[in-house]
Amino acid sequence: MLRRAAIPSCLILFCALRPAHSQGPSLDAARMVRDLAARCGAARAYAFDAQVQVEGWRSGTPPRLLSAAKASYAAGPDGKYWLRLEPAGKDAYVLVSDGEKTWAYVPALKKYTETEAAALEDREDGGAGEERELAESVTRSLISDLARLAQTTEAADINGTQSVKYQGRKHSWPVLRAVSKSDAHGGREVTEITLDPETFAVARVLSAHVSIEKGEKTFLRAIFELTGLRLDEDLPESTFVFEPPKKAELVDAVPIPGQTGSFLLNQPAPDFELKTIEGERVHLAELRGHPVLLSFWASWCGPCRKELPEVARLHQQFKGKGLVVLGVNDEGKGTARKFAEKNELPFPIIDDSGGKAHRLYRVRAIPSVFLIDGEGKVVRFFLGAKSPAVLEAALRSVGL
Repeated sequence: MLRRAAIPSCLILFCALRPAHSQGPSLDAARMVRDLAARCGAARAYAFDAQVQVEGWRSGTPPRLLSAAKASYAAGPDGKYWLRLEPAGKDAYVLVSDGEKTWAYVPALKKYTETEAAALEDREDGGAGEERELAESVTRSLISDLARLAQTTEAADINGTQSVKYQGRKHSWPVLRAVSKSDAHGGREVTEITLDPETFAVARVLSAHVSIEKGEKTFLRAIFELTGLRLDEDLPESTFVFEPPKKAELVDAVPIPGQTGSFLLNQPAPDFELKTIEGERVHLAELRGHPVLLSFWASWCGPCRKELPEVARLHQQFKGKGLVVLGVNDEGKGTARKFAEKNELPFPIIDDSGGKAHRLYRVRAIPSVFLIDGEGKVVRFFLGAKSPAVLEAALRSVGL
């Protein structure tokens, strides 16, 4: 149960830079944290518009602006999302996924990409998100971060009230403040949420994190000024389908952070040691001398279900020539095993429910296929379901 406690003094300095308010109305802060987290966690679909600002600094130095943008974001079930980001000083861009295909579009260039792949949620401790515009990363994670508050919060209180403008009207709403449990190094996170305690309409979120390494503190702060937040509303399917504007050109890549291909191409494949869903140990480095095809997939992913039979066929066709095919799944052994047995997948399935391999390879959408040559170097990367001819030609390129 959340307990009301004094907020650690080392965290007060990286809350909002605004005058202190008198104590707000008598509200149960712990209960508000639980209720807000439950609402965010239960939402199958949501949408919001916000001005986003990300700042960072070290102890003894002033805050520095790292990223700022105007963002509009909508998310639905099964990996569906729609994002428009207008970063300060950079071209605006649009990212869309219907759970089967993803599109990336730069209006200023009138160019877009289309890939048959399903998006994955960002992981908390690194991964593909670090290649993105910072404002995009924090925008994508806002609702999931709020949904986790009930599990992460150690202390909560009402930190006065704040004047905000929400949906065109001015309000004076309480500021709910939650402080997380400390991590192994003493780091913590403070989240301040300005909201209507009756409707749980959220007008402002400040999320600040302090990390401590070798006694030095590093601060990261994200501020959202929201003009609307709709939780668990029915969003039309058309929200998650991209219709190319007239004269827009379909291209292989567009200049959006994280959208131009794998950073691992022509680099040594990150090593990992994991177990298969059957409990057998797999150490990637010990497969040196064999070409290895890593196929990242999930049972809910439509494009994966389309590509996996072809991966199975390639396994049968080339295993006698030394090819090692490894499926990588993060859904848990039970789900992965049930799907593999039903679909008669003949190659080993790595249990990556902890996300280790997904983080190492910065997998942000699936299916993702990495082809590693006998010397342990990533020689091909494919995002989205590919044709049999494309995959087979890649295998031929490594001497199979």
